Amino acid sequence: MGVVLVNNLISKILGDFRDQYGGSWVNKVLWIIRRVLFFMRSWFFDLEYISVDKGVLDEFLEYWRKEILPKLHAVPEVFDCDDFARYFVFKLREYVKEKYGVDYNGNGEAIGNVYSGGSLLGGHAWVIALVDTVDEVGKVVFVEPQLGEYLVNMESSDGWKYELQAVII
Repeated sequence: MGVVLVNNLISKILGDFRDQYGGSWVNKVLWIIRRVLFFMRSWFFDLEYISVDKGVLDEFLEYWRKEILPKLHAVPEVFDCDDFARYFVFKLREYVKEKYGVDYNGNGEAIGNVYSGGSLLGGHAWVIALVDTVDEVGKVVFVEPQLGEYLVNMESSDGWKYELQAVII
């Protein structure tokens, strides 16, 4: 279990932003605007965030896929991506507290756009989580709760690409 200060968390997240605008001065201005918008949209409620071992999140994801996800049914505008993300966040916190006695607050909602085949599908919500790995304490990972899986390079197994715009944690 590790502790990540809010300023370090912000640095970790911004470090993951990809410079998708190229090298011209106009593109550098767009790069700056994107980061300013990230700060304007995001909410960081705590000064410190507790991270857990990645194995704990792996274990929870297995539980989520087998026990919880089959019971959930998406209903447009009623129980959709933001509700899946929020429910995942609270179920993970509950799981970590009950099983390991840790008051885990190192997860929250990630908000942005999702693309398929290069086309914008729309706004979307998924999960940001802080985990400890062999290489890094408080590593930022993203989870798609509707699939119960990690995003790899901001892409899900079904080929959707995720573009982070804000977090609520």
